[in-house]
Amino acid sequence: VQVRGTGRVGSAVAAVLSAAGVGRVDVLEGGFVQEGDVAPGGLPYASVGERRDTAARQLVRRSAPGRAPREAERARWSAGGEPPLALVVVTPRDGLAVHAPDPVVAETWMSSGTPHLYAGVIEATGVVGPLVLPGGSACAGCLALERADRDPGWPRLLAQWRSGRGATGAQACDVGLATTVAGLAAAHALSFLDGELPATTGARWEVSLPQLDWRSRRTAPHPECRCGAAGRREGERLAEALPQQDTMTG
Repeated sequence: VQVRGTGRVGSAVAAVLSAAGVGRVDVLEGGFVQEGDVAPGGLPYASVGERRDTAARQLVRRSAPGRAPREAERARWSAGGEPPLALVVVTPRDGLAVHAPDPVVAETWMSSGTPHLYAGVIEATGVVGPLVLPGGSACAGCLALERADRDPGWPRLLAQWRSGRGATGAQACDVGLATTVAGLAAAHALSFLDGELPATTGARWEVSLPQLDWRSRRTAPHPECRCGAAGRREGERLAEALPQQDTMTG
């Protein structure tokens, strides 16, 4: 499993997956740990100033339930080469990339058929999903096309929003909300790794402060998206797109 992002959500997701027994959890992100990345169950305060990827990988190792299975896994990988990714969990520190995921960023996962799950916090709202099965469920491109259908001005607004995010510095991320999102995202990831199709498959779950009322919204494949998920019955699409892989339960 690859976790892309080491903020409050991403680091906690990586720790939970490792603690649950996922044999290999890799974490990717550049830069250095800031105070806003620190959270219980995630990166500790002592890691502030360290490289994000290094600190997150140390967290993953500390969270693992034991060393023996991990060493055995490493030996098997060395003999057989790098295993394909079973899942990518996309947890950017800027939640806009979850609220409105960029189809260009997802192109590599789509072309390789790699399932990917979005999770993050944007302002006072936590988002988990969708879990994208390439060719089987709605992808980032489907979401972008559907939103543009509802609001033709959305692409321009989104471009302005993205261009202004970098100049504002660190984005707000409530620690309680981030921990909640991380827990749900990790649980859905583990369900998928066990061979199930969790409720984030083709759906997005959102929760907002202060009421914290979870709500779900279906994400349908768009007929004009190049992913090819539209035009077939949902059960057929998902059955074909679900990768054949070893599960955590064997």
